[in-house]
Amino acid sequence: MSRAALWSLYALLVAIWSSTWVAIKIGLEDTPPLLGAGVRFALAGVGLLVLAALRGRSLRTDRVLATVLAVLPFFGTYALVYWGEQYVPSGLAAVLFGVLPIYVALIASVFLRDEPLRARLLCGVVLALGGLAVAFSESVALGDSRYALVAAIGCALAPLGAAIGNVATKRRAAGLDALVLNGWAAVGGGVLLLVVSALSENWGEASWTAGAIGSIAYLAGIGTALAFVTLTRLLAELPAVTMSFIALLLPFGALAFGALVYGEPLTVAELGGAALVACGIAVAQFPLAALLARRRAAVTSRAPG
Repeated sequence: MSRAALWSLYALLVAIWSSTWVAIKIGLEDTPPLLGAGVRFALAGVGLLVLAALRGRSLRTDRVLATVLAVLPFFGTYALVYWGEQYVPSGLAAVLFGVLPIYVALIASVFLRDEPLRARLLCGVVLALGGLAVAFSESVALGDSRYALVAAIGCALAPLGAAIGNVATKRRAAGLDALVLNGWAAVGGGVLLLVVSALSENWGEASWTAGAIGSIAYLAGIGTALAFVTLTRLLAELPAVTMSFIALLLPFGALAFGALVYGEPLTVAELGGAALVACGIAVAQFPLAALLARRRAAVTSRAPG
């Protein structure tokens, strides 16, 4: 895959997952959170498997990896996020989910030989998290709900499932059909969410309005099926830690989306926070010392002898 195609897909993934915040908010107005999430993933998974079957592809995949993805990212991460955002401000949830790169870096350093833990990576992520905190400084308060502290802990733990899923995909998904793998994983995660929803939520409260149906359809087709297949493809080409930086970009993508769609003004704090996040990612991603050494070497080689 060319570099242009690679980074175009990366930008597409950021744009898709930035837009899903609005779609989730619309859906939550009419359906219980776990019910909506369960239907979303179950529909996406079935759709991917049907598409694979229509294309004549085998529906066999790595059962272990599919199970890990179903239980951790699709069920665990989204159950915690959907539940937690009922009790903590979205800004705080965004900051807490921003720890994803730290989780990925720690896990990848153990299970992926070519992604060792580096001090500059941790420093860059901490700087970027500071940028998130600055950008959402008006909404990082814990809130006064009696479940606020537990919800905040849940939002901080939610990225752990996504981190394990990303590293597992990077480690085991080579050669697998991305449609089939994500199809089975999404179906499994959706079923688990629906089971927990049936035990803890009142399905009679759901109102299947045009907004709710449209929200779930968009989240299933674009926010899940297309997005997670793209994620699997990108993980085959890019380091797991590089992919995890998406968690730091999504809140700003959501802000930009809101500015374009709803005309919401961007504040100085949001713009300054975005700049800090960009600096943090640059520090984490690019080996500054090596770049400076190359520049010095280039200058020395051009010096008259």
